[in-house]
Amino acid sequence: MRHLTQAGFTLIELMVTLSIGVFLVGLASPYFGEYISNSRLREGGNALLAEALFAQSEALKRNGPVRMQVSATSVKVIDIGVQPAATLRERALSGDIVADVATVDFGSTGTPLPFGTDAAINVGKSGITCSAEVRCPGLRIDGGGGIRLCGNHLSCL
Repeated sequence: MRHLTQAGFTLIELMVTLSIGVFLVGLASPYFGEYISNSRLREGGNALLAEALFAQSEALKRNGPVRMQVSATSVKVIDIGVQPAATLRERALSGDIVADVATVDFGSTGTPLPFGTDAAINVGKSGITCSAEVRCPGLRIDGGGGIRLCGNHLSCL
């Protein structure tokens, strides 16, 4: 007589596996919210960096001044070397991301005007305090035209 053995899992094995999975997800959930916030902040910082690089390259290409104008929730790149001034590009910052209000003019050499002027634009999120865990990026434009994005503007020099 042949005995057939059944392959598979028992109900108890499935329930133990499921409860371990739920426990691990419960442990990770506070960090997941922090990860999402940091990801959105980084996305906003990268958008600001892209617009600064675009404004700088347009100033070089047009051989004239181009302005990057940052309001709390949007970034505009404007050709101020023509009359009337022409908006080249405008981008809204997504979600609850906000940036410091600032204006940076790039000259025909790609350096900020007046020459040697540094600029710092910090990015944040409505209702969130920046800390070592929630890293708010900061855009830094140095007087020589170098543009960089700091991972956390609290520790950015």
